[in-house]
Amino acid sequence: MQNAKEIYQNTVSQLPSEERLQLAALILSDLTTTKPNGESKLSIVEFIRSLPAGRCFQTSAEADEFLRQERDSWDR
Repeated sequence: MQNAKEIYQNTVSQLPSEERLQLAALILSDLTTTKPNGESKLSIVEFIRSLPAGRCFQTSAEADEFLRQERDSWDR
């Protein structure tokens, strides 16, 4: 069985940017529907709060810049 890095390199990285974004949205949606122990659903706010400190953005401009840089790196 392939690990996540192998799957990304062999499959996901070959997808067009739009499809990679759709896949990322699907994965995030899946992660926000249940807590790791499977007890109950997380809201998107709970999911964001569960992220490690420093990963959240203080402003929408910071988030936009991060996403722009990520998209630019995909096109290289």
